[in-house]
Amino acid sequence: MPKPKRLVWRIKQRNQKATSSSSSAPPPPPPPPPPWVELPREITADILRRVGTVEVLLNAQRVCSTWWKVCHDPTMWRVIDMSSDKDCDRDDDDLTKMCQIAVDRSQGQLLEIKIKDFGDDDLLDYISQRSSQLRHIRLVCCEYISDGGLAAVAENFPLLEELHIYLSVISTVGIEAVGRSCSQLKSFTLNDCGFRGFRRDRIRNLQINVNDQALAIAANMPELRRLALFGNNMTNEGLCAILDGCPRLESLDLRHCYSIDLKGDLGTRCRQQIIDLKCPYDSTHDYEFINHICDYDSSDDEYPSGLSEAGLSDYFYDYDFDDFDYDDFTNPFSSDYLLDEDGFFW
Repeated sequence: MPKPKRLVWRIKQRNQKATSSSSSAPPPPPPPPPPWVELPREITADILRRVGTVEVLLNAQRVCSTWWKVCHDPTMWRVIDMSSDKDCDRDDDDLTKMCQIAVDRSQGQLLEIKIKDFGDDDLLDYISQRSSQLRHIRLVCCEYISDGGLAAVAENFPLLEELHIYLSVISTVGIEAVGRSCSQLKSFTLNDCGFRGFRRDRIRNLQINVNDQALAIAANMPELRRLALFGNNMTNEGLCAILDGCPRLESLDLRHCYSIDLKGDLGTRCRQQIIDLKCPYDSTHDYEFINHICDYDSSDDEYPSGLSEAGLSDYFYDYDFDDFDYDDFTNPFSSDYLLDEDGFFW
């Protein structure tokens, strides 16, 4: 049965009113900003620094406009920590480029930088040319940063107060250059890899001055307050030179320095002069790179404490020799393997 004309007219009118009402209604309000946007800028920057340089450059700065602005603020890059970013899926060239970007963003305000497992002399030079305010450098396993490279740029760090080198090598020339150029240096760490193996019947013939590094420190770093020489091969002569040349020394780490004898007057002097003293045989449970050291106990009567009688470190680096098959050229316990002119193999 057809609807009456009047009823149809009313339905059309009602639909027209509904359409007109909906079209004139204001749009819904925008969603509130994410809660982190309301954080003070300083707190946001502190949070992002903890994320890590690589993560900031690849992802964090793209989250929102607020984070983008914070990530481009030079004050954000006064501290650059790339000591834990090697686990990311990036090669050394990528990490080097990201480090350079971070240094550029600091606009000369960089105060502290930490690098691990990458970098070379060119990167160190890049940093030195743009970071004259640098106070703190930490290098870990940076095998391509040579001691010559460090010596070449040391003069560009006149305000350097802390230099920490782990599992890397620096010669006496590098130590001397740093000491001369960085007169405000107060904290120095030189925990190197040590030697991997020796033929004991040839140790007597080695022409190694195990006190060279200690003597260079004593002669060129008089303002030191903290010194760590974990696993160094120096003898009592080198330690005495350090105590004489660094009269303000308050903290001294001598763990695994097995060529040092602290039983007599020297031990007494150390305990009187040094507030925080770690002796050669003290526990290493709190040592950050404990997985890189391995004690070796010798039964040789000529060397009752391993290699310490030869002025050499009493540990090998990061190897369990029982896990490998050797030929005569690589087995450290073979009687015929080859040594280089310095008496050790790699």
